[in-house]
Amino acid sequence: MECVHAKDRAAPFAALVDEAAACRACPRMDGRRRLLSTANGPLDACVLFVAEAPGRLGGERTGVPLQSDQTGRNFARLLATAGIARDGVFVTNAVLCNPRDTHGRNAPPALIEIARCQPFLRRTIDLVTASVIVALGKVALAALARLEAHELALRRDVGRPIAWRGRILVPLYHPGPRAQIHRPLPEQERDFAALAALLASLHDGAGG
Repeated sequence: MECVHAKDRAAPFAALVDEAAACRACPRMDGRRRLLSTANGPLDACVLFVAEAPGRLGGERTGVPLQSDQTGRNFARLLATAGIARDGVFVTNAVLCNPRDTHGRNAPPALIEIARCQPFLRRTIDLVTASVIVALGKVALAALARLEAHELALRRDVGRPIAWRGRILVPLYHPGPRAQIHRPLPEQERDFAALAALLASLHDGAGG
């Protein structure tokens, strides 16, 4: 699956990465890795995935979103079964740092933390040329709605593509273990197969 190459956006992206690395807006994130770099994926990706937050044993440890922990392994399985190459996608989060509770365990990001990270998410979306944006879970879907309102609700609209900010927005379930209660992996594999078909149709249409 080929992508239309982006114009040179390396310099503004590098500046954004530096700004994220210097951010100290959220006290709970003190000492955490700011998970934004070239390891997130190429700026000319065909699809941009937005998840919730880096995991303690995943992105926080490796510097790569959705990699190495169980969530990362599930995500790799979903991409592989759909025939979507990991090196052709860009992955980011509603918040760029790993939120933890007082016991050091992964915790949901607070609304104020999502709000403080909104400029980074908006500018990342503006720099990545992906024609399709995938919200992985309801936290990511809500974060995107803060950038520009949309009508999507995860359970009702899973897999339904809509026009959004000049792109196509698709809501899918998060690949983390907790989401399996609502959307088991075999169902998510079908969701990702439909996503791959959408990407293929857009590529075929662009090719004339």
